[in-house]
Amino acid sequence: MKKYRSLLIIIPAICAILALNGAGTIFRSGVAASSMIVLLIAYNVRIRKEIWIFIAALFFSIIGDWFLGHRNGIPARFIYGILFFFIGHAGFLWFSLKNGKINLWVLALLLAGYLVLFFVMIYPNIDGAILMVAVLAYLLISCLSLAAATGLQFPVLPRYLFVAGIASIVFSDTIIAFSEFAGYREYNWLIMPTYYLSHILMTLALILNSNNGIYQTTSK
Repeated sequence: MKKYRSLLIIIPAICAILALNGAGTIFRSGVAASSMIVLLIAYNVRIRKEIWIFIAALFFSIIGDWFLGHRNGIPARFIYGILFFFIGHAGFLWFSLKNGKINLWVLALLLAGYLVLFFVMIYPNIDGAILMVAVLAYLLISCLSLAAATGLQFPVLPRYLFVAGIASIVFSDTIIAFSEFAGYREYNWLIMPTYYLSHILMTLALILNSNNGIYQTTSK
């Protein structure tokens, strides 16, 4: 049945389609939540620690998304959202470092581009030191997370899928930054599709690894 495990990705994909068509909050959270369940099924619940960390990262992403989607004019919720997404990225980073190393060339390129973006576009439009620190910290860990993903020691297809997943999150967050701090909202319609896509791609990458027996514990 291993060869059919990849079909499990249909579940979060359906949740994403329903969420994008206004089916409600349960499906918005359901993309990450169903990805967590799919991984538990794919690994028969016998999972090494790094997969649990990845699942925890998805969980914190759900919380972060809730805060960003339910701000209701409360500025602190934007910061809380950044905080929980930061924790999520820390989980993705930890996972990548357990399975590879940071690609320093990619990290240098990302930092060069995103620090320029921060100081030219974001920093002049931020009100408050706390928000400034939160955004800068999130920018840094996003760059670290993507650079670490490119250094994964995975088979080719799962590695590319995982990198594309992290890149989708970074792309989605970049659009949010342009919208929130520069008033460029022409591409806001891409925020949620790329966010959902990120979870789907990373989950598929881990399912493919489960087909190869990677990360499953052995019975004693």
